Amino acid sequence: MRLPEPLTPNLKIDLLADIARSPSVPYDYAAPLEHAGLRAGVDEFLTSQQPADFSASVLDKLRTGDEDTQYDVAAINALVLHAVVRITQTADGAAREAAQRVALDLFRAVLAQADPEGRYLVVNAIANQLRFPSSHTYLGSRMVLALFSKSDEAVRECIARVLIERILVNRPFPWGLLVTLIELLRNPFYAFWSHEFTRSTPQIADILSAVAKSIHPAEAPAASQA
Repeated sequence: MRLPEPLTPNLKIDLLADIARSPSVPYDYAAPLEHAGLRAGVDEFLTSQQPADFSASVLDKLRTGDEDTQYDVAAINALVLHAVVRITQTADGAAREAAQRVALDLFRAVLAQADPEGRYLVVNAIANQLRFPSSHTYLGSRMVLALFSKSDEAVRECIARVLIERILVNRPFPWGLLVTLIELLRNPFYAFWSHEFTRSTPQIADILSAVAKSIHPAEAPAASQA
């Protein structure tokens, strides 16, 4: 597969042919969700938005009660992947868009209620979908950007942290991660560099500026001047 250049000006990933294709998941990814007692509830909620208070119970079921490991990481990853699979496999366009909105509201609620550890794990689970061009990557990218635009500063900072951490490693980077981070940094709609967390300490400001340079040198002056 030849991947489109992420730095292409005005790249419209929704127009790429591969974006409509769903990758195969050759294992029982929903088993941890079943074990946590959430699979049936997630399916029902994505379809009917019922029960109305479902999001309030999700975090409780994702907690282990163990002092050493507060959250069931496998169940969190399964929650996100199961929602992504269910949505992308919905044939009817209107029903698919409706399910996307419901899933976004669910994750917004979970992130708003979670403590820093839970928030970090959920955002990482969503970021795990940012891979090669596919329906999963497209939906994951839309979720990350929508959550950044519609959430509070704690969630925005967490999203930035998760994405930046994945760039601070040796190349190659996942294509979907680059596309999403570039959109977040460059699109004025998200006003990324205006947020306080981007300059909360000189070290963080330097790291973000270095990341901007590594992705696209032309973006670096805007980062350093923020």
